[in-house]
Amino acid sequence: MYRIWLLGLGAALYAAALLLDGSMATLAMAAALATLIAAAVANRHLTGVVVVGAGLLLNLVALVVNNGMPVRQSALERAGVVQAGEVPTLTGPRHLEGPSDAFGALGDALPVGLTREVLSFGDLIVIVGAGDAVRELTRRRSRRWSDPERDAYRVRTVQTRVVQDWGTAPSAPPESASQYSAKPDATAPNVIDLTSESATPRRGELVAASHSR
Repeated sequence: MYRIWLLGLGAALYAAALLLDGSMATLAMAAALATLIAAAVANRHLTGVVVVGAGLLLNLVALVVNNGMPVRQSALERAGVVQAGEVPTLTGPRHLEGPSDAFGALGDALPVGLTREVLSFGDLIVIVGAGDAVRELTRRRSRRWSDPERDAYRVRTVQTRVVQDWGTAPSAPPESASQYSAKPDATAPNVIDLTSESATPRRGELVAASHSR
């Protein structure tokens, strides 16, 4: 997965939203959902993660439109969280659904009696998407490559090999046998320079000897 740090940041903001209250809690929750959606977009190559992002987006819409997540009274009663007619005490970015709340169906309106919780449609989508993402990641790690996949990988590796056009330039072809030795400067043969008086003090003798040949 990519941008794993976004998941950590989103989880931290989510925890902060649960500890805060009022507008600050709503702002922190909105930031947490937006961060997690960004993480889902970065990993959109995973189908389950895309589903998670869609569920988070539904929750974000309900949160922003209603300045907090509305919770339905009837859902709380059916989930066994409160007794019939009892006014619940909600903290964090959640508030009891009222007549002014829009898209109430996107809020916490689904009772889960087994865990005595109230979830939203977005929460259910997130749970389904997270399960599919875990299954897909596990399958990708455990599945072995087939022979055609290995061959295709080898072909891609060869085709994408970069030609090295940098570094030390190759040495020029040697002009004398001494250049093949480990110490060409020390083993280079002495050269008679007939144009230099200081290097060849016996220039006349050398010239005469050369003419005699």
